[in-house]
Amino acid sequence: MQAFLAILRYDVEQLTRSWVTRVWILLLVVPALFLVAVAANEKELASETMAAYIAAVLAPFSALAVAVIASSAVSGEASIIADSIMSRSVTRTEYISAKIIARMGFTLAVYLAVMIPFAYLIIRYAAADTSIAGVVAGVLMVALLLAFLAAFGLTMSTLLSNVLMAVLAVLLVIVLSGVVLQFLGLTWMSTTAVIEALPRTFRGQSSSWDVARVIVVFPSLTAASLFTSIWVFRRKDL
Repeated sequence: MQAFLAILRYDVEQLTRSWVTRVWILLLVVPALFLVAVAANEKELASETMAAYIAAVLAPFSALAVAVIASSAVSGEASIIADSIMSRSVTRTEYISAKIIARMGFTLAVYLAVMIPFAYLIIRYAAADTSIAGVVAGVLMVALLLAFLAAFGLTMSTLLSNVLMAVLAVLLVIVLSGVVLQFLGLTWMSTTAVIEALPRTFRGQSSSWDVARVIVVFPSLTAASLFTSIWVFRRKDL
């Protein structure tokens, strides 16, 4: 347990000092403040403004940042892993569990720290056309997409030894699968379709069945990715 907590604390500290994290937060906060100012002066629709921010700013920047953060969790520390585990100072399960909690927890913490104040300010100062239930559902759905992205990145990090290849694999699979699934009409499994439908979701116009399917499907995919990460890492040659 002490090894797990030490790795978790070390990983979180590394993430908070990372230049990727600092640039990511800056790229999220500055456009958010700009959109709040524009919405307040121009009386933009709250639902459209929040959806546009997520589609044009939060989703692409977060996809890139989270792909880098998650995909470098294991493949970026091969020598450290080997030294730690071979010396028996930490078990494989402790190591990968700490990485999962640190990377996924940090991703969601950054997202919520930016999105919750932004949503509050937009709802307060823009033309209110949202419902509370719709905003909660929309914010939750985007959080689930980011959690799945982080989990899938961790899986690629355990499967591929090259960080760059892992990042590219994550981005390509997420984007291409989203487009293909949306084309096939499986919108509740498509990341792009979920983001595209956010204006309706924020207004409370999306059906409860569509929202429920997203809330069930993406946590299931996240759990499958995490199980795969743990299973592969426990059998991985170091």
